[in-house]
Amino acid sequence: MIKPPREPLATTRNSVSPARHSLVFWGFLACLAGLTWLRIDLHKGGTSLIESAEAQQVAPVIADGVIVPVVTAPAVFEEHIVAVVPQILQQVVHDTLDGDGSIYLSLKKHDVSELQIALLSNALQPVFDAKRSSREGDSFVLTLDSAHVVARFEYTPVANPQHPVLVEREGDELVASVSVLPLIEQTRVLRVVIEDNLANAIRAAGEGDALTDIVADEIFAAVIDFHKDPRQGDELELIVSKSYLGDRFIRYDEVLLARYRGQVVNHTGFHYQDPTGVNGYYDERGQSLARLFLLKPMDYRRISSHFNRRRFHPILKKNVPHLGTDYAANPGTRVHATARGRVTHAGWNGGYGKMVEISHPNGYRTRYAHLSRIHVKKGQSVEQKTLIGRVGATGRATGPHLHYELIRNGRHMNPTNVNEDRRGAPLGPESLPAFAVHRDRMLARLPAVTSTASIQLADVGPASP
Repeated sequence: MIKPPREPLATTRNSVSPARHSLVFWGFLACLAGLTWLRIDLHKGGTSLIESAEAQQVAPVIADGVIVPVVTAPAVFEEHIVAVVPQILQQVVHDTLDGDGSIYLSLKKHDVSELQIALLSNALQPVFDAKRSSREGDSFVLTLDSAHVVARFEYTPVANPQHPVLVEREGDELVASVSVLPLIEQTRVLRVVIEDNLANAIRAAGEGDALTDIVADEIFAAVIDFHKDPRQGDELELIVSKSYLGDRFIRYDEVLLARYRGQVVNHTGFHYQDPTGVNGYYDERGQSLARLFLLKPMDYRRISSHFNRRRFHPILKKNVPHLGTDYAANPGTRVHATARGRVTHAGWNGGYGKMVEISHPNGYRTRYAHLSRIHVKKGQSVEQKTLIGRVGATGRATGPHLHYELIRNGRHMNPTNVNEDRRGAPLGPESLPAFAVHRDRMLARLPAVTSTASIQLADVGPASP
């Protein structure tokens, strides 16, 4: 069977080409019309992206025999795109360090890569020791670029906000620097009246708890027990030097004068530096407010058990002498040495649990029992207020507290009475005249103070132990 011959391919294509060319032709005409309308519309809108013939380059394109002009994108428009995109893609992170005080953990929380953290750490190292100096409350602002690369890092230490740290990218490197912002010093004179406790009275005067700590734990720590001595109506007068960064309060620099006038105790402390450069607080007679022992070894909520030679023991169910003072406090509360000395025991001691014992001058010893942690070693020398351990409930204890004992020459003493009738060391005779001038100048700044004409300077002599 012979098949009919196939028609030439050219004949088949020619039979449909007029209709196809017609559709293509009219389609391109429609595109041209649209492009022309777009150009006219852009010109009417006053756009600067295609204002010249050079920005409207036309490249001919041949499609199925039809020449179609194509308008290329202006170069200036491409540059505008490149400049805007990185700004849109930048990420800015604000954060404050948590209780761990770790910059690393904070950066990881925001998905910053290990490489970028390492590069940032290397940049910081010459000006800021992140591992040792970072603290809870420090804040930072981190800027990342479109590739999640560190572009800028601003770090503000909470303890020294006047010294912010700045890390900026310079080419391929991160460069760190520390700024020094000027602080403004102001001095305030204030008088507060005790209603229930010292902290509330100071807050009512618009001041912070840091000032309470200075008054109670630094100035009067050895002469006033603010848990038992204050009474309603007692007065406290202060001259306080404070620092500000702009209008932001930064810190209390110094309490220049503190005078407590109460129903149980009366003490005045003047901050003074003697010719040898030693700073301290002295009373009107030039005698130091410091004593061999502090009145308490820690910040506590209450005294859960006082010194008592015939106390009924809650565990043993019989009268057993309680030869110390129990301070109830939260687990982990810091415990410090009440006097300088040398550690003679640091470890487990039967019913005392974890205990530290320290020997002091003049035959004194102190014991700190039921600790959860110990921070000193046997044989170590410690100063007053050295951290020695933390509150716990080890040994024979019914709950978290510190059992504190004071012993002299083998005899237990009531720790709360250790400084009664003791006086501080006086200034030397060469310092007394200058101190008297300083004292009177400070008193003159207090409103309606009594005359100081009858105040006698201290006789120079040995202080009581």
